[in-house]
Amino acid sequence: MTVNHEPASGAAGEAANARTEAAVAVASAADGEPIDGRAARAQQRREQRRSEIIAAATKVFREKGYHAASIGDIIDAAEIARGTFYLYFNSKREIFTELTAEFLALIRGSVRKISLDSGAPPPIEQMRANFRRVMSTVLAHDDLATIMLRDPSEFDVEGQAQMQQFFDQIVELIELAVRVGRSLGFARDCDDHIIAVSALGALREVLRRMLAARAAAGVNDSEDDAGAPSPSLVDTERLADELVTFFVHGVFT
Repeated sequence: MTVNHEPASGAAGEAANARTEAAVAVASAADGEPIDGRAARAQQRREQRRSEIIAAATKVFREKGYHAASIGDIIDAAEIARGTFYLYFNSKREIFTELTAEFLALIRGSVRKISLDSGAPPPIEQMRANFRRVMSTVLAHDDLATIMLRDPSEFDVEGQAQMQQFFDQIVELIELAVRVGRSLGFARDCDDHIIAVSALGALREVLRRMLAARAAAGVNDSEDDAGAPSPSLVDTERLADELVTFFVHGVFT
């Protein structure tokens, strides 16, 4: 049995699309198609549509800023009906919450625990590798990073609170790294929190300027470092070296 299930467009098409999906399900059942197969494909379509909405929102947030962006902007960018948006999300804040969690997970995944195993590189080299991985992650997800590293004043009150929570978690990660460094004998006694906040401020500004320099140089994600301009704020190797030297040795001798 054949059913034409070309999707309808616009808000008025939502009910029609639902009826069509039901018709497809009935037709598939009549053709003897397993129910599990239909359910799996339907779930795949839902996940794909959800990902498309998130991608559209990310683009809008980057271009307009979170505060200035509206649900209407996201709907237009995703080319969906308003009803479709609300099938997946209740608000733009719900998407933003998901984006902050995703970015934090990416940053966490970039950092490796310092190893003292025999044959492991020196701790300083492992720190340098961590910085390189963080920068590579930021560059690979520059849309997300640009949103997260914006000036807090570009967010509304709730957005600022959410970003503060995000950066508080980053501070906790840095504090842990300082404590581990001290336990391993290569970090001095210090106020962990003050050092962590200072390190975050420096790293955040460097990453923000790195993204701006990369954009100004016209570097896109498809280009590798060898084919891209290499001013100091685009050269991730140089940035990693300078940051490690700064955090370990400071500036003055």
